Amino acid sequence: MHISLPNEPPKLDQLAATCWIFDVDGCVVDSLLGTSLRPGAREILEHLHAHRIDVIWWSAGGADYAEKRAARFDVDHLVGRFAAKDERDENGRYDTVHLDIALVDVVFVDDRPEDMPVGAAVVAVPPYLIENHRDRGLKRAAELAGLPDKSELKER
Repeated sequence: MHISLPNEPPKLDQLAATCWIFDVDGCVVDSLLGTSLRPGAREILEHLHAHRIDVIWWSAGGADYAEKRAARFDVDHLVGRFAAKDERDENGRYDTVHLDIALVDVVFVDDRPEDMPVGAAVVAVPPYLIENHRDRGLKRAAELAGLPDKSELKER
């Protein structure tokens, strides 16, 4: 797992982000069956929610799809907004104009960091394909969110 910092945006460990944007399928929900929440996702969402950090789940499937996925795992109350990943910019990366955000205030968590806006702070995670209780793909995101170090990120 690595952190992608195109065009040198602020370092994530020094970033006082006011918004975290999570991709849905392959990032926080398994992409093959859609039946499991990635280990650690709930803890990160709870932590961000408790610290009043805006959380957006976005998906190429649309805002309604993202919201249904969150509801399925009973984390929808921890997510402030749901959005579609549907428009691309001139660089072929996802456009965020419809999100009404300033990129300097945002951390993206995504399994496709190359698709994130130029200049965005991105925590790149390996794809989460199918339920795996041993998966630690969100460990770096948890650290950057300020979660206490835990040896076990778990799915509930």
